[in-house]
Amino acid sequence: MRTVAALCVAPRTVYRDIPGVECYDQARDVRTFAGGMPVVAHPPCRAWSAYCAHQAKPEPGEKDLGPLCVEWLRKCGGILEHPAHSRLFDYCKLPKPGWTAPGHLWSMEVSQAWWGDTRSKATWLCFFWISPLEVFYPFQLHEPGGDRRRWQVMSHRQRSATCPEMAQWLVDHARKANALGSSPAKE
Repeated sequence: MRTVAALCVAPRTVYRDIPGVECYDQARDVRTFAGGMPVVAHPPCRAWSAYCAHQAKPEPGEKDLGPLCVEWLRKCGGILEHPAHSRLFDYCKLPKPGWTAPGHLWSMEVSQAWWGDTRSKATWLCFFWISPLEVFYPFQLHEPGGDRRRWQVMSHRQRSATCPEMAQWLVDHARKANALGSSPAKE
């Protein structure tokens, strides 16, 4: 089983329960990551959000973790996850869903409800060194309603958490990234 690095995760992340995942949270700072394995990157989103960046109060240096995670994605392959319409995509010249980019970099939009999240939570996933032909789409478990009220009663930790089924899907797909230093498979 190929080891995957989960970058910028919460201290009590579901990734800790997945075998073969090295977690980088605030205690094990992502800036200490040495590479050598595919990544599932979850850079902090509040400073990059298209909808709430104007009211976000990121910690000093937090916004810099977004471009750092993109750099690791481009070096190691894997998947970067961010809210739909994240400004990080424009800043780092990542392709938006439906657009193409030079090389083997592509994106798609998903709803986290597809994996069982109680909210729709539109999300963009950016893949590098993973062929679109290797990505199987999750089946839709349910399409929830009433997202606004759910968001209002959730803690920040609950709002930013990744559901276990989605985390496992991301890790499974990150493991498909071509090995560091090899040329990507033909599409």
